Amino acid sequence: MKNLLLLFTALCLCGACSLFKSKEDPKTGAYSENRSRMEKEAQQRLAKARSLLSGGSCAQAKAVVEQMRKDCYLALDARKEGILLMDSIDLQLARVELARTDSLLRAGCDTLEQADFDEACRKVQFYERKIQHDRSRQ
Repeated sequence: MKNLLLLFTALCLCGACSLFKSKEDPKTGAYSENRSRMEKEAQQRLAKARSLLSGGSCAQAKAVVEQMRKDCYLALDARKEGILLMDSIDLQLARVELARTDSLLRAGCDTLEQADFDEACRKVQFYERKIQHDRSRQ
């Protein structure tokens, strides 16, 4: 009797799991209408952010990506791309900071030390490794 009850419970659980299974199939791209719309809009925003980044407007590109992440919360694929783009923006900002620190040190600025330059180098290396890691995971 106990075995029959356990078997019945197990079958009910399997049936319940199939009811809650996602209707979206990421392999075929069969998403809900809202998600498809958000994916399309998010891709447009990412393209805008990429063009801003290539133009040197890192702060604006960062703002576009952050706003896309808030507005297009269902665009999971675009949000993954947004993470890589945000890392690229941070890497660009770190490189600018490194160049500025190097220039100031060479000019003999008293407020900066070698430790500041080393920290800027570590920041650039961090973002380069993070981008490599994120790309290998995709």
